[in-house]
Amino acid sequence: MKPIRSDAAERIVREALRLFAERGYVRTSVPDIQEAAGLARGSGAMYKHFPSKEAVLRAGLERYIGYAQSAQASVANTPLHPRDALAALARGMLGSLAARRDELRILWRDVEQFPDLQARARREIMQGTYAAVAAWLREAARKGLLAENDSEAVAAVLIGSLAMFRVFPALWGERTIEVDDQRFLRAWSHFAACGLGLDGGNPASRSD
Repeated sequence: MKPIRSDAAERIVREALRLFAERGYVRTSVPDIQEAAGLARGSGAMYKHFPSKEAVLRAGLERYIGYAQSAQASVANTPLHPRDALAALARGMLGSLAARRDELRILWRDVEQFPDLQARARREIMQGTYAAVAAWLREAARKGLLAENDSEAVAAVLIGSLAMFRVFPALWGERTIEVDDQRFLRAWSHFAACGLGLDGGNPASRSD
């Protein structure tokens, strides 16, 4: 994606997100952000780029929303066979969440005081991702590429497991179980393939 405004604005947003993730939004001051971004601590130089600390937070999270929307479009438009598409989805999501550890911590802890931003992030990042994967599962099953499945429930299992594998280390600084990315991806891919009939397993079918 294009720079937010300028190199200085990029540094401000990047360092602000890092500080918000480490210290919390409330405990991070404008002088702290300026110093971390290479600006004079008491200069007020941040205000040349953003009108407030809240505006910096919003700029950083809006960028995350943009990345999520692009990823959702990629799911919908993938030309890959379902087996390869699932592998790409898992690798891409783990990579994206690892790169956005700061944003995860902020969304988890600091946005309740901005209910409109919290609602937008929930709708566009979380609900949007589940919906995009469910729609892809449904369409792939309609084309006969996957076994018939309860697409919403399967999407919840697939995306929820990927998300939590990254959220816990982001919040706590350590994994809940000593399983590295490659082991997790192998297990995730195996269960996804079996559950969706790609390996001749019993599909995750509807119960209604």
